[in-house]
Amino acid sequence: MKSRFQKWIDSIIAFAILAFATLTIFQYSFMVGLFFSAICVFYGIFVFLRTPGGRFHLFRYRTSAISTVLPNILKSIDAPVLVVGEGDKIIWANKRFENLKELSSYVTLPSADKIFDGVFSYERMENAYASENETFEFENRDGLFHVRLIELNTKSKKYFAAFLMDASREFALKQQLKDNNVRLAYIAVDNASELSQNGNETFRMTTAKINLALTEWAKSIDAILMEYEDGKFIMLFDHRYIAGMAEDKFSIIDTVSQLSSGAYASPLTISIGVSEENGSLAEKENSALSALRIAFQKGGATAVVKTADGYLTYGGKTKSVQKQTAIRSRICRDLLVDNIRTSSNVLVMGHRRPDFDSIASNIGIAKLAMFLGKTVNIVTDIDEVNIEPAFRMLSELPEYDTMFVDARRGMDLMTPYTLLIITDASNPGNFFAEDLYRSAQRVIVIDHHTLDKHLEENVLTPTNIDPNASSASELVCEILELSIPDGYLRAEEAQLMLIGILLDTQFFTRDTGSRTFRACSYLRMAGADPAKAKLLFKTDLAEFDRIDQFEQKKYVFHDQFMISYFDGESDQNNMVAAAKSAERLVNIDGIVASFVLYTLDTGISLSARSDGTFNVVNIVSRLGGGGHFQSAGARLSKDGQPISDMAEARKMLEEAIEDYLNT
Repeated sequence: MKSRFQKWIDSIIAFAILAFATLTIFQYSFMVGLFFSAICVFYGIFVFLRTPGGRFHLFRYRTSAISTVLPNILKSIDAPVLVVGEGDKIIWANKRFENLKELSSYVTLPSADKIFDGVFSYERMENAYASENETFEFENRDGLFHVRLIELNTKSKKYFAAFLMDASREFALKQQLKDNNVRLAYIAVDNASELSQNGNETFRMTTAKINLALTEWAKSIDAILMEYEDGKFIMLFDHRYIAGMAEDKFSIIDTVSQLSSGAYASPLTISIGVSEENGSLAEKENSALSALRIAFQKGGATAVVKTADGYLTYGGKTKSVQKQTAIRSRICRDLLVDNIRTSSNVLVMGHRRPDFDSIASNIGIAKLAMFLGKTVNIVTDIDEVNIEPAFRMLSELPEYDTMFVDARRGMDLMTPYTLLIITDASNPGNFFAEDLYRSAQRVIVIDHHTLDKHLEENVLTPTNIDPNASSASELVCEILELSIPDGYLRAEEAQLMLIGILLDTQFFTRDTGSRTFRACSYLRMAGADPAKAKLLFKTDLAEFDRIDQFEQKKYVFHDQFMISYFDGESDQNNMVAAAKSAERLVNIDGIVASFVLYTLDTGISLSARSDGTFNVVNIVSRLGGGGHFQSAGARLSKDGQPISDMAEARKMLEEAIEDYLNT
């Protein structure tokens, strides 16, 4: 038999449960809530009158019928209710809770030791109650429930009561609203505007096939597809289809590229920009356009989804057709001229460990700034041995005596009205002086590598990031040809820019298009000599031996990838040797890509090359690196720390390749 005090404690718990249930019921039915409010008030008076030792204790016998009726009312509430004490002991539960389907595998209430495998454990309820919401969610075969908690305290013990409010309908409505949320995508046939100028029958037939494929794809997802310009589409569809697109890796990109296979030297491809952000249609349109620009900057043949957390990229397996006109360079020329003229001074910068393409494109932009009458400096590593020949070639030109400065001096020259122009790099982590980039109020970027990370708001748009260009020097040549008069570019400067193009194209064997040869023709007329340029590519005996060492430890991975590693002493010349070694290894029959790991003072780095049929960025991006379709690199790190163990580096590379092959 329970003591009088124990019965009073039971009444207190029952009153607390009834009060909380009443507040909850009000959210669903006002009239029923009023009814339970009356019961709650009446029962509260009853509990007070039953207080042990109280002056009204004599009424306890008159209210004994009420003490029997009210618990029965609580038990009949049409919502599962549970009271749990320490040690996960079930103190009380109503019939609705006992009838939950998952309870069939437990012993009969209220003496069950296991409570839904810890879902309703005392510890979990205590932690949830301590949170701001005092709730959590529970889902089983009966549906989805919002679990609301109240704390019940006595002098010696604490209990938690859980009310399970059926939220299945609410969840279904929310999911339906989310699924039916309108999403927007922009689709563009890469370089359609350039190829359409030819007006040939092949192009018209190919684009007709592409339009049909896109129309069928749109029908399969109940989308509305509209062509607003030749080769440019806008598509409206429901949110529910985005997951399927991502799971399918936007296979429509591969479908389209196969349609034009054989019609052109490279197949026609499409780029897709999708908005997954919420907001108005205008905001979604801007988001989709931003995603499409990122897809172009990644080289085309890519789908980019803009989410609230950033960008997700799919595709990139097919190399898009190289642009045949310099439309983007004309736009960038106008942006450069307008901003150079309104600047106090100009700083030009490239990437870390600058090569000939980086320093030559810097020099080309500096030439434009000088033509416009502005003070200009090139911020670079003046001790870098790779570009020492460039300094020698310019030593006879007086304007370059004080042109090159280090990062510290560059920061001293920075003012609120300084324009910073970055060439041959578009990923902040690879900038020669990232602090300079963060400090600049206005930045213009010119690069031929894929964009891996979103640029800051200080970068002026439209940027000239074109992964289909052979080199940064090619892009700068186009700008100079449109901006400065004939004869203004000196032979030494033209020579350096030609070397930059030859280096990045491996003597026109990689990423070479008609624009590349037009740029070389422009440089040739300015005094560049290909024979002299070739002399700089000669390898001395020490470097030849070093390259040979890089190729000693090589092996084939998954039948088509060549991996080589050099775990010898760190040296600043290792980067050049690794690049040349990767170029040689990819020429082996049956190999589509080569990867060379090497040591530097900063840890282990990677140089990757492709034979033109495989996008090496798909591998190195998984290692935190970047580049473009046929040439890429990375500095390996884990949890923000550089990798120095070659065995670990090899494992990371192999896992990245495995991950790519499995997606």
